[in-house]
Amino acid sequence: MKFVLPLSLAFSLAVACTGEIGKSQSGGGGTSTPTPEAKTNPSVDPGSVLNSSACQQINPGASPLRRLSNAEYQNTISDLFGMGTSQVQQVVDGFVAESESLGFRNGAEFLAVSSLVAEQFMGAAEKLAKAAATNTGFTRCSDGNHKACGSKFVRDFGLRAYRRPLTTEEAERLDGLFQSALSTYDFSTAVEWTVYAMLQSPNFLFRVESNAISAKGKYAPATGYEMASRLSFLLWQSMPDEDLFAAAEQGKLETSAQVAAQAERMLADPKSERTLEFFRQWMDTDGVKQFSRDEKVFSNLPNNLHGLFRQENDAFVRELVLTGNGGFKDLVSASYTFANKELAQHYGLEGDFGSEFQRVERPAAAGFLTQGGFLTAHDKATRTSIVLRGVKVRTDVMCEVIPAPPNNVELNLDAIGEGLSQQERLALHRTDPACAGCHKLIDPIGVAFESFDAVGRQRAMDETGKAIDTQTEISGSFDLDGPLADAQAMGRAFAASNQARQCYLDQNFRFFYGRDYTDADTCSRAKLAKAFADSNYNLKDVLLALTQTDAFLYRSVAQ
Repeated sequence: MKFVLPLSLAFSLAVACTGEIGKSQSGGGGTSTPTPEAKTNPSVDPGSVLNSSACQQINPGASPLRRLSNAEYQNTISDLFGMGTSQVQQVVDGFVAESESLGFRNGAEFLAVSSLVAEQFMGAAEKLAKAAATNTGFTRCSDGNHKACGSKFVRDFGLRAYRRPLTTEEAERLDGLFQSALSTYDFSTAVEWTVYAMLQSPNFLFRVESNAISAKGKYAPATGYEMASRLSFLLWQSMPDEDLFAAAEQGKLETSAQVAAQAERMLADPKSERTLEFFRQWMDTDGVKQFSRDEKVFSNLPNNLHGLFRQENDAFVRELVLTGNGGFKDLVSASYTFANKELAQHYGLEGDFGSEFQRVERPAAAGFLTQGGFLTAHDKATRTSIVLRGVKVRTDVMCEVIPAPPNNVELNLDAIGEGLSQQERLALHRTDPACAGCHKLIDPIGVAFESFDAVGRQRAMDETGKAIDTQTEISGSFDLDGPLADAQAMGRAFAASNQARQCYLDQNFRFFYGRDYTDADTCSRAKLAKAFADSNYNLKDVLLALTQTDAFLYRSVAQ
């Protein structure tokens, strides 16, 4: 099947609670009622977009200044100082969580440095500087000439911390700081002061890209060192390694082919597993540890159930993405999952299991959509939540926008109707015209997952003892409308859906580029879509394709 893009390449669906449906014609919001033509012909071929006159010129879209997210900061200090996970956790313990935007916590627009964040960065810098000062091998100096050694250390560590060579002015200023501490105190103090200063510099905390290149247009290619950082933070969520620094110095990151070759190398490195952070945030499995369940309703649960769910999802995604063998179809409709002995017992799966996670067939599975971590992140302490599950899928798997309910609407579903099942209460809720518009889009999706309880197990009866009925029907979508029997059927529908595939690409765009798309990104998004289709919707190839767009290879130049 040929992959197609939604009209305007910037699809979003806004539903007013009056039941009126509109489709946005830009990435920036706003709604308009769709014409009959848009309803019957909702897509265009990305190839035709790329062949248009608009795509014959380069347009990288926005190039915002990006602060390191918490995950990027942790990975960077791990690689910069050679620290293990437990050591890193001691340094960043208590870091305030980032603001979430569009489902992710690394959006450039929202990664500000408040006074609290600045204080935490300062505290972390102090710990790291002290550790560096006591590490005799950290400076990479082999002789006893402290002055010369200090000058070399400033430049070597500066290259790695700032992810580019220091300017003459920077090197002289940091040299002065080092020599001042050396003459007043001692060598270790000089190292401590210098590291402390560098780790609080915007050049370390932000992914700074200079617009000083003399360019006559509105864009410029990323410099070698900028490209090294773009690659490393996209595929490793961290700083460049020695090979990337060498490639930048030698001018070997100047063509798209050179960039692609480095990306291939990097995806074969164990650090590529850090791309799982995208899936954890998109699927909400990173927040599963916060859930709690009523012991009267759910007894004898594994103490580390949230950890088991996350390991299940990680193993599943790792197999699909990092091996290079998995496609979008498997992601949303695979009839298997990964489990160890403890999780298999929880799910009621038959077979021989040990402590390691292994692939296992699971009845009624639909890829990640029916894994415990994804489902339970949106449930209640005593029951499933049809509404929250439906909202999650509608917004983050279909990329539609559901507005907040009116202020005067009853939000406590349990208070609606006595002795009714959740499905019956929602049916009653939809008789209210103020609620029907939204809930006719949300509820049918959540119903499909009702055969899985609030701790991820399959079931035939709900919490009230009534038989589960997962027969449902989707409406208001581009290409998913129609009756569905259950979650498996929904997974198969998503696997063949242009809307779902485009949503997956857009979620990748938002996370890995650290911003939302705009009209200026039309050609970059079309290039991603074409590469996705050409690869038969291979998931690993999406990561490679992200390094080949205008949005990645170029940057806007300040005018």
